[in-house]
Formats: sequence, structure tokens, C-alpha cells
Amino acid sequence: MEGRGAKRATVYHKAGVGVRKMEATRWLAALFFLIIMFVGIYFYSKSVKTIATLGLPVALVVFVGIIYWVKAMGDKADAYADGALQARRGAVAEEDVGNLLGVLPAGYFVVHDFVSNRGNIDHIVISTKGILTIETKSHRGVVSCEGEMLKRDGQPFEKDFIKQAWAEAFSIRDLLNSNGVSAPQPQPVLLFANADVQVRQQVRGVEIISRRYLPLYLKRLQNRLSAREAQKIFEILKLSQSQMFV
Repeated sequence: MEGRGAKRATVYHKAGVGVRKMEATRWLAALFFLIIMFVGIYFYSKSVKTIATLGLPVALVVFVGIIYWVKAMGDKADAYADGALQARRGAVAEEDVGNLLGVLPAGYFVVHDFVSNRGNIDHIVISTKGILTIETKSHRGVVSCEGEMLKRDGQPFEKDFIKQAWAEAFSIRDLLNSNGVSAPQPQPVLLFANADVQVRQQVRGVEIISRRYLPLYLKRLQNRLSAREAQKIFEILKLSQSQMFV
């Protein structure tokens, strides 16, 4: 998907595609474990009389074993189902941000779901204002900062998102360096699509913003590239993706 008309940003790829695939995989895994569980229960019920002939102690051992096995299968199915729901929330957040970026004015170049050597980058925005690598999070609650630690509702996040954001920015920097582009360094951004973000400054060099603040944040950035340089960087990123899937 490239180009949205003369008055819109130029967009490559579709937002949320990778997470949607993850969601489908996890639902299939949950279904697989449920099928295995019910097949096991069926064969156990068919074999109850045979097991009973082996004596009460053996029957009790088999019964306890099947209970534990069914519980384990059910727990695995629940875990994959929970993962699928989390992936769905993430995909919706990425798609929402993708829609917001897609209506930026001409002169902006947007790459969604970029496959890098540090994992998928949700969005990359290139313009005369530089390069942004945007990691979208679907968490709810209040996002705050204590020292150099991000918190949600007063508790540390389950993962160091700052480290993740820098890893993604460095992967784009290294890719561009290998293609003879040394400046400017990509700016990592953590974007919370559904949370109340109360962070008002960078955290370890990473911008922490809400979905609502994104348009104003982009507007306030200073120019760092020419229009020609921005387009060249966009073409390099596009070419890297097409070569990856040849």
C-alpha cells in the first residue's frame, strides 16, 4: 500500500499485520490444546472399565494422572487464549496509530510493521523533521516515571520498553549507515495508545507520548533533513524489506 494521494503521507505496508498473525497463531494453539484435552478425556472414558480391572490403586493413580494432565492442557489453552487477546489489543492499537499516521500531510513517509534484526518495528516516520521509530503499546492505566523507570499505575512494567525502543532505533541507524546515510540518528518513541501518559520529558533519551499528543509532538519537531534526504531514506527502508522477502 503506497501513496494516499498528493495531499497525504506516503505509506508502505499495513499497520498491525505482524500482530494479527501472532493473534491467529495463538488462537490456533489454544484450539489445538483443547482438542488434545477432549480427545484424552474421550479415550479415558472409553477405557475406564479396562483400568478398573487393574485394581483400585492403579485406577486411582491413572485417575489422578488424567486430572493433572487435563488441568495442564487447560492451562496451556488458557495461556494461549490470553496471549491471543493481548495480541488483538496490540493490533487494534497499532492499526489506530497507523490510521492517524496515514492522514499526515504530503512530505511524510510512513513504514509500518518493519522487520529489523531487532524484531518488528511498529511504525517508522520519516520527514524533514527526522526519523522516528515508534513502538506502540496498548496498555491502559496511568503511565508515570520515577527516575529512569517507567511505571504503570505505580508499578514497573513487565519489560524494559526503553531498552526495546533504543534497540529498534539502533537497528535503523545501522541499516542506514550500511547504505551510506549517517545522519540524523533515529529518535525512539514509545507511544501509549490507551493510557493516561503523565511523563513530560524524555526517559533515557526516549520520547514517551500518548496517541492524542502525537500530532502536536510531530508539529513541534524541528527540521533536520531536506525533503530529498527524507525520500531517499524511505526508499532505502522499502528496498530493505523487499529484499528480505525475495
